[in-house]
Amino acid sequence: MIRIELLSENNFNEFSLDTFERKQEVINVYRKACTDYALVNMPYTEDWSLEKKRNVARDILSEDYISYLALDGEKAVGFIGLKKQLTEGFMILDLMQVSAKYRKMGIGRKLFEMGKLEAKKAGAKALYISACSSEETIAFYKAMGAVITDDPIKEIADDEPFDLQMICKVD
Repeated sequence: MIRIELLSENNFNEFSLDTFERKQEVINVYRKACTDYALVNMPYTEDWSLEKKRNVARDILSEDYISYLALDGEKAVGFIGLKKQLTEGFMILDLMQVSAKYRKMGIGRKLFEMGKLEAKKAGAKALYISACSSEETIAFYKAMGAVITDDPIKEIADDEPFDLQMICKVD
């Protein structure tokens, strides 16, 4: 049974993602075409090195984040990391992943709902998501109610030029 918990030093440390399977086979991505986005065939494999996993673990453990875990026993199989500090009235969904073998089980939906609750509690007008442009990732966020924003946060959009900048209202 998968359970969702607020991340703490009791259930997570910098090594908790060492066995996490970030791997994602991407076939199509969204790219800006004039005034809209179009799917473009651009196959690649997204994966994280052990060093990247530990850096992400340290990030979501930091005081800058509110994070939730999906746990299978004591094993972290998913997480969401939200920046505590609001930016332009938005709570930034900075990191969200579900381990490869645990996808399509509703875990991402549960984590995302926790993110929306935290954003609402913080008084944010919406969650702000700089989303990987893969077809599957965008389909997930759209299914959660997110839409592409016409007014992106410049520094976030500039930092990830191929991401799609999305918002999801929390009310």
